[in-house]
Amino acid sequence: MSDLYVESYKKSVTHILDYWNKKLADFAKQLEPIDDELDDLNNNNKPSDDDKKRIAELEKKRADIRKQVEAASMSLKVNLSVIDLDDKANKTEAMKLPDWLKKIIKEKGLPLGKDVSISADVSFDFKAMKLTKFVPLLKWNF
Repeated sequence: MSDLYVESYKKSVTHILDYWNKKLADFAKQLEPIDDELDDLNNNNKPSDDDKKRIAELEKKRADIRKQVEAASMSLKVNLSVIDLDDKANKTEAMKLPDWLKKIIKEKGLPLGKDVSISADVSFDFKAMKLTKFVPLLKWNF
């Protein structure tokens, strides 16, 4: 049977990740048509002046969305860092949390289009029973 304190911690983390995923889904919806149109415009060997202006406009929109995604990721990091695991939690169960966190992020993660991938660097201080490092890693391939 699972430890009640660990399960409570997992529920809190899952709730925060669900909220983050909803935000990422909105960004993905915004990015998809931008990426598609940029692909079409960039495949044109001789773009017109209007095409060049449109490419610049779309690249600016994509950069703005990228900033918003990075801000949402920072918010996720802050939200996860304020959750403490109760000192009474089973230490053996708690030691599984970093791997669980990486797994749950991978499972709950949403694609942000073909040019963005998400992973996380996670560490946990078992003496303090606190997440000490959570870095959502966003890789942009533009």
